[in-house]
Amino acid sequence: MKKLLILSLASLALFQCKSSKTSTATTLENTRWKLAEMNGIPVITPDNGKEVYFLLSDKKVQGFAGCNTITGSYTLTGEKITFTTASTRMMCGKEQMDIEEFYTYALTHAATYKIDGNKLELYEGETSLAEFQAVK
Repeated sequence: MKKLLILSLASLALFQCKSSKTSTATTLENTRWKLAEMNGIPVITPDNGKEVYFLLSDKKVQGFAGCNTITGSYTLTGEKITFTTASTRMMCGKEQMDIEEFYTYALTHAATYKIDGNKLELYEGETSLAEFQAVK
């Protein structure tokens, strides 16, 4: 009986020591994705202070491209992704427009994606188009 009590207490102690961490894996949807790199070059927030980002939710995409807002839809099939987007048509400074041109190219040409921690990469074939960072 004494051995049974010791085994029971030891088992209880082991279960209570088990990690209570919950998964904090970043998901593609319902996460704000800030543009971090274009072709391996870090992106600096433009002079207007607005971060270039997108957010996917309920098959809709919305975001900011550097000068204009974007809206549209997306489809997911496994790790495949396609975007259909539209944007406002304002003109801004050259730096902002260059970032916007690249950003919209990355979205419209992306075929697959990969999430690693808080990092999202969009790919066209084997080529990484852009890297995004999850923003909490």
